[in-house]
Amino acid sequence: MDNSNTSPQQSPNNGYAEEATTNSSTRSTAPVSSESEELRNLLGKAANMLAEHVARCQAPGARIVPSAEEEEEVGSVWAERLAAEFGQLAAAEGVGDGIWSEIKRICALATNTWSEGFLYKLYAAPTAIGVVGEALTAALNNNAHVFNGSPVGVVLEAVVASELAALAGFPAETAGGLTFPGGSYSNMHALMAARNQRFPEIKTHGMAGGGGGGARRPVVFTSQHAHYSLEKAAIAAGIGLANVVSVPVDGGGRMDAAALRRLVEESAATGGTPFFVNATAGTTVLGAFDPLLEIARVCGDHDLWLHVDASWGGPLALFADRSVFDYTIPHARVNSLTINPHKLLGVPLQCSVLLVRDGLRVMKDALGLGASYLFHDDCDGVAQDSHSNSNANSGSAWARRLGGSWDVGDATMGCGRKPDAIKLWIVWRYYGTRYFTARVNRARTAALAFAQMLLDKNRAVDAADSASLPLGFWRLLTAPESTCVCFWFVPRALYDSSAKFEEMRRLAMRAPDADIFGQRYDQRWGRATKTLFARMGVLSKVLVDYAQLDAPAPGAAGVPAFFRLPFNNPNVTAETMASVLDCIEAAAADAAAAGLLVGGPDLY
Repeated sequence: MDNSNTSPQQSPNNGYAEEATTNSSTRSTAPVSSESEELRNLLGKAANMLAEHVARCQAPGARIVPSAEEEEEVGSVWAERLAAEFGQLAAAEGVGDGIWSEIKRICALATNTWSEGFLYKLYAAPTAIGVVGEALTAALNNNAHVFNGSPVGVVLEAVVASELAALAGFPAETAGGLTFPGGSYSNMHALMAARNQRFPEIKTHGMAGGGGGGARRPVVFTSQHAHYSLEKAAIAAGIGLANVVSVPVDGGGRMDAAALRRLVEESAATGGTPFFVNATAGTTVLGAFDPLLEIARVCGDHDLWLHVDASWGGPLALFADRSVFDYTIPHARVNSLTINPHKLLGVPLQCSVLLVRDGLRVMKDALGLGASYLFHDDCDGVAQDSHSNSNANSGSAWARRLGGSWDVGDATMGCGRKPDAIKLWIVWRYYGTRYFTARVNRARTAALAFAQMLLDKNRAVDAADSASLPLGFWRLLTAPESTCVCFWFVPRALYDSSAKFEEMRRLAMRAPDADIFGQRYDQRWGRATKTLFARMGVLSKVLVDYAQLDAPAPGAAGVPAFFRLPFNNPNVTAETMASVLDCIEAAAADAAAAGLLVGGPDLY
């Protein structure tokens, strides 16, 4: 392929602009003998186009967020322009083969997750075989709510859930699981099942029927650094945010188990009924892992459902070599666990699995309605419809895991279900477990290497000509606990005093303190981080993100905005890491030249 006209350095659209605009938009008039031939024709064109798209995305210097021709046109301005470009949908006649130019345009303007510089969120490009699995799922168009709607999809769902449950240490004779479109829905279903198990009257009478007040007021506990999906789930479940207790974290961002015990006891003493604790394995910002053993003891002492949101950290906890990452899941004490294979494992978005220690009977009892027009088996597991194949052998392990029937949809709050387990099964079968292990091991070691690179860069500057001040210095927020690195670049332009800048830079050369909330931070670092992030978005050679942490308690200081790099991308190299640092420094120089980094009196 001739790259002379497709170099990302020559075009803000990764080389698509000319090709997309010159393609004919006339509708094909060639007769199609059958839908199978039409599919063969369309998939052949799509395969070539998508392969070329990936090649462009992985070319050196490819942009991550291809903006409009005007590089400054970002954010809402760009969104408005895209809406104008793609807003004309309704038409009496379709565009036929003209769709390919529009598909190319969509590819040209999509965020480039295939680049090694995509270090933005908790996912990256899918594996190639994962794309095949996604396409297969679409072509089959099966519905995994009942067995006959997707026989192989339902079986593969049970198989992958059983394998993941075994890795988590759940009992093989009972543990089952379900796929959901994202960890938020997995977490919500865990909360709903736990609520209805503890308060069965809510399923029939609702919160107004006795489950929502007095001594039967449901109370949920989750850490200050947990994902917001638990609060969303509490809203959906009718529990309300006032009954979600935020448990303080320690200096590393992990749930404080002693504080959890105290809060549970205080809630029970003041008329609440604690019933659910959400622990996190891999918090969204810091990647911290809550102390599950200590939390499990609290749950055992107070008869609480323990759910582990391992959406991000689950792949690391389940697949990593213990020499690389050692984290114990007290499987006998955990009621449910969420894991997202689309994070870290290369399965296409979206793919989340909820594992349930005691099997899907728990879910079906809590959430099921047994609608006879859909689920053709009675409460004894005997088919009412002689043509139904849905009933599991009552004595088999599958029957115990699935709650007596292969019709698993009744264990969910929905009906139609995409069989996402197919793409997970295909990726796992194609690569094998060793691939997953190698992938998460590499992510962990990359995070450690990048953190060390920051410290070494400061030390290298210190060993050089001390008479010339560097552009800025690097400061780790905390030592990475998993695959995420949080840090600042502090520009020299923020400080009027050279002596103060040197003092702060030399402090940054130390290993980060264990207690991130026990320190004072210059709030200008946060403003500088947001400015640099915006300038890097314009340069668009790498895509990273930033976050900030609120104060853990009234009167305490929060942590100003910092860069946050999750190492989920398997294509990251040492050169990629160096490029990230170079891009941040280039953004700092650009921002300083534009007068966007304002100094001022030293704060301390």
